[in-house]
Amino acid sequence: SEPATPAEVAQPAAPAEAAAPARAARDVETALGTRWAVWVGGIALALGGLFLIRYTIEAGIFGPGVRLAMAGILGLVLVAGAEFIRRTGFRVPVQGAAGAYIPAILTAAGAFILFGTVYAAHGIYGFIGPALAFTLLGAIGIATIAVSLVHGLALAGIGLVGAMVTPALVASEAPNPWALFVYLAIVLAATAAIARIRDWKALVAAAFAGCGIWTTLYMTDAPEVNLAAVMFISLATLAVLAFVWLGLFLITGRDEAESGFDWPSIVPGFFVALTALGLSVDPVFAKAGDALHGAVLLAALVAVALYRPRALPLVFAAGLATVLIYLGIVPPATIGADALDVGLGAEPLAASDALTFRIGVALAIVFIAAGFWAARRFAAAAPVHAASWAAWGVIAPLVVLTALWLTFGDIDRDFGYALPALLLVLIFAAGGEWIARAEEPPLGGGPAVSFALAGAGEREG
Repeated sequence: SEPATPAEVAQPAAPAEAAAPARAARDVETALGTRWAVWVGGIALALGGLFLIRYTIEAGIFGPGVRLAMAGILGLVLVAGAEFIRRTGFRVPVQGAAGAYIPAILTAAGAFILFGTVYAAHGIYGFIGPALAFTLLGAIGIATIAVSLVHGLALAGIGLVGAMVTPALVASEAPNPWALFVYLAIVLAATAAIARIRDWKALVAAAFAGCGIWTTLYMTDAPEVNLAAVMFISLATLAVLAFVWLGLFLITGRDEAESGFDWPSIVPGFFVALTALGLSVDPVFAKAGDALHGAVLLAALVAVALYRPRALPLVFAAGLATVLIYLGIVPPATIGADALDVGLGAEPLAASDALTFRIGVALAIVFIAAGFWAARRFAAAAPVHAASWAAWGVIAPLVVLTALWLTFGDIDRDFGYALPALLLVLIFAAGGEWIARAEEPPLGGGPAVSFALAGAGEREG
């Protein structure tokens, strides 16, 4: 017999290829008909628990205590039922329903009902005080985040939202900033630990954002800001980033190179830098000498970025904040009031005094030392990191020196500032060569070296 041609061999594959879209269509129909139905059922359970409280209030069927007890029992039963299904492997006799992961849905509905029950007990009936309500709501939120280890990211998100809105739900006649920020630090640390184990970047970014938003709201709305509490939550945020989220003790077998980039670090970098900017520029804080605390936060950002190279966004946050602060101290008349469309008597945006001068010198030294040391460290293995560090090691000191010169000196003729400018030229030139010797091959003239030498040329010019 004659051998089969390639075309004849390929013919049986045609029906199989035609069947693939049909199977995909059936899978979509199954998902819509079963999984989404289960999710809708979970949402209905959650809303049903809350409407149970509302309906019994309007109808007057039960007393307040019975209403809350019924809702609380329903929430606990849902959570217990979810755990029972997860442990026993019980399967709902509906095709495709297992893909919706019913334990997570029931747990989310139960947590939602428990949140509503505690809030109603405090905000509607006044059965419990703010301290107990705060504790219970926070505990429910943290517990929900914790059980997300076995139930998935969606449940962690629900717990985080509940934990972050808790301070807004619980009213107090005498708000305690320490209670707020210690609570937020605990929620942040717990969330970061869970997110680190599961590598949930979006979750930890949301947690950092929640803490940052609360800090900003407190600084803008509080009649009298507790500076120690603000410093605590800012430094706690950086500590959680460095030792929990970017720590190594919670993971095994995950390869994370130092040259990598951690995008969630953008969020704490932005909010901590914003706090430092507020402490340095806002007249209320600046007059009280709080600019020194802002400088501490900027130095802490640089230190964490040195300790955890993947947190590179912190360098940009600290550098941008420093540049904005010192551009703000320059009197508009010095750089042309007409060009800025302000009067000759216009005041600078930030306070300029001896403390500002000393802080500027200290920050310039920090950026030069950290920037050039890190640039040399990463010159061979991570050119982008090296270039970033070298750039801010040049930009921040140049802006600070120029701003101090314009503010405190005579821009036309002032040898007191010309000497530091000459010193910067020498430092940048020597630093560029120092970095170049660490390149592979040596003296290759990479981007980090270019930034350093460009700074020397700019200052000399």
